[in-house]
Amino acid sequence: MTAPRPLVTVIIPARNEQADIAGCIDAVAAQDHGADRIQLVVVDAASDDGTVEEVVRAAAAHRFAEVVVEGNPRRRTSVGLNVGLDRAKGEYVARVDARSRVAPGYVSTCLRAMADHRVGVVGGAQVALARSAGLVDTAIARALRNRYGTGLSRYRRGRRSGPSDTVWMGFFRTGDLRAMGGWSEAVALNEDFELNRRYREAGYLVWFDSELRSRYLPRRSLALLARQYFYFGRVKGTWWARGDRPTLRQAALLAAPLVAGGLAALAYRKAGPATLLAVPGALLAVEAAGSDEPAPLTHHALAAATIALTNGSWWAGTVVGFVGDKAGLRHQHG
Repeated sequence: MTAPRPLVTVIIPARNEQADIAGCIDAVAAQDHGADRIQLVVVDAASDDGTVEEVVRAAAAHRFAEVVVEGNPRRRTSVGLNVGLDRAKGEYVARVDARSRVAPGYVSTCLRAMADHRVGVVGGAQVALARSAGLVDTAIARALRNRYGTGLSRYRRGRRSGPSDTVWMGFFRTGDLRAMGGWSEAVALNEDFELNRRYREAGYLVWFDSELRSRYLPRRSLALLARQYFYFGRVKGTWWARGDRPTLRQAALLAAPLVAGGLAALAYRKAGPATLLAVPGALLAVEAAGSDEPAPLTHHALAAATIALTNGSWWAGTVVGFVGDKAGLRHQHG
């Protein structure tokens, strides 16, 4: 006798995602687990572009077990996720991004991984999808698929399943997630990293499954991408100012610009301005080494520049977050 399929709650936090959220909902409905065993919960953070109307329209085309649309006037992603968790009826919860496109076997693969009760969180690879065939869109997606240019997290570079410090999105047992207190509402960004850390501290495995390869639509411009990574970095810097410690890979990312700058200054003193040509050369080398996809030189070059932009924005954000928080604390105690 076949065991009944468990009910799975999919929580999608969203704000101004009218253009992309229907594709996300269609991908959730296409699960081989069956839409009839999926409770869809969309939590809208006060969108002003018709996102809610698009959610209702897109969800009506499928036979979900239940569709719930809730509001999140505070607009913080962690708050919205907890609103969704409060409404969850499923035995399991999947956190899904509005601009993601989960593969048809996403839920069933996560359920198989959850058969090991040491595993508390399951997630997979984020595969950036170009929004168009244009040079900028193609280069952004190529840069975000680079194994070495996007933070060195396992979900960006991993090819084999195994334990990880964090995973993208995340699939959980609902009871465990509630017992952990859900997502921290004190965290403005990187709420998944903070939650995954608590799972690891509680003795659970945070598991990267290489079979889970979900597509993701990046920001629409280089300026928006830089802003996104700056905010990511600023939140990390604030954490570190308050006593948290970076992981080994994060410490390496923080040190890399300083080491590279020191080496460049030394080379400049020894050999003159011609050595500065090594900087773009090194970026092109990282871009080429971290990608298995052939591309014209223009795509290589813009993808390399995008890697420099995202990492530079993240690094600047960490400095601003760290220094700003320390200065604020000194002011409060002065």
